Amino acid sequence: MAGLFSVNAIVAACAPSMKTGPARQESGWPAYLGNQRHDAGARETLNPDPRPLWHLGMGRGVRGSPALGETVVAVGTADRNLVLIDRSSGEVLWRSHLDGSVRSGPLLDEDRLYVATESQPQGRVYAVRLRDGRQVWRTQSGSVTAPLAFDGEAIYAATEDGLVLRLEPEHGKVQWRRPLSGAVRAGPLVTPNGLVVATTSDTLYLLDRQTGAVRSQLSLAGAVLGTPATDGRRVYLATTNGRIVAIDLASWSVTWDRAAGDAVYGAPALVADTLFVLARDGRLWMIPVDAPDAATSHMLGIVATAGPTPLASGVLVGSVSGEVLLVDPTSGAIRWRAQVAGPIEEPPLVRDRQVVVIAGRGNIHTYR
Repeated sequence: MAGLFSVNAIVAACAPSMKTGPARQESGWPAYLGNQRHDAGARETLNPDPRPLWHLGMGRGVRGSPALGETVVAVGTADRNLVLIDRSSGEVLWRSHLDGSVRSGPLLDEDRLYVATESQPQGRVYAVRLRDGRQVWRTQSGSVTAPLAFDGEAIYAATEDGLVLRLEPEHGKVQWRRPLSGAVRAGPLVTPNGLVVATTSDTLYLLDRQTGAVRSQLSLAGAVLGTPATDGRRVYLATTNGRIVAIDLASWSVTWDRAAGDAVYGAPALVADTLFVLARDGRLWMIPVDAPDAATSHMLGIVATAGPTPLASGVLVGSVSGEVLLVDPTSGAIRWRAQVAGPIEEPPLVRDRQVVVIAGRGNIHTYR
């Protein structure tokens, strides 16, 4: 019998292709929210009044943040599918059936997608071919609800049992596994100093990327549920106890620590030298990372569990009641709004001036 972490070669384990997708995407989506700063949309502008482009129902619901390619959108679903969609038309290109439901979204690397499932019934990490949805490999991992991390050389997955794994991307072989204290809900971060992992035991770990050895750990004031942001110099995170914290990677110490006013569940975003954070009570923070005492904020009158999406033309936010707002970061004025079925649990995304919103009831809405 194959062991828990054995790799299974898959010849044709997905549902038959409906259509074919592109063979590759030159500009992929290799990290949660596009990159580890979470600023993939920072240069994007929107039309003055974006109008609905298409919307698509996805059954029991889309789970996690999608991957936006040049021409496609990839999403994982609660009914155990990875789905590839044409980004311009909303047409479903293919569905690839998985052995468990997806809680975190996929990553896109040129000609393949990486995705993980939670233990309903099997927690696994998969590589799936972009063109037709056929599985390249699958590896048992345990239940993964946190986003994956990918550095071009390895995939890092972290489980609800606190197990962190490094897998080589060609065949999915597990190169090491490291048990930690607490569940992992936020995605790991690849940094020059090592792999950063936050757990629900209110602890931040620094692991050696090659061996998985624990180099350092740091106690936090609360659990981290939103994937932190990093510029390679510091890690920026927010906690369920309402703290916004900057960690210096070289010294592995707290550079600064600020109160958010309420719990923070979504991921922060770092654009140039400003950190954007959205608290549960709808307060949007803009914090200069080298002068945190100069932070400003605006109350938006919403309840939010998703992080903000900074753009060149404002900051996009989504609420648990389904409001999508484009906010002027200087004045706090609402420049544009739309309403979808809530809750919005992942940040709205923008690529090529197209807004993609993962809404409640299994719907994807796009605007342009």
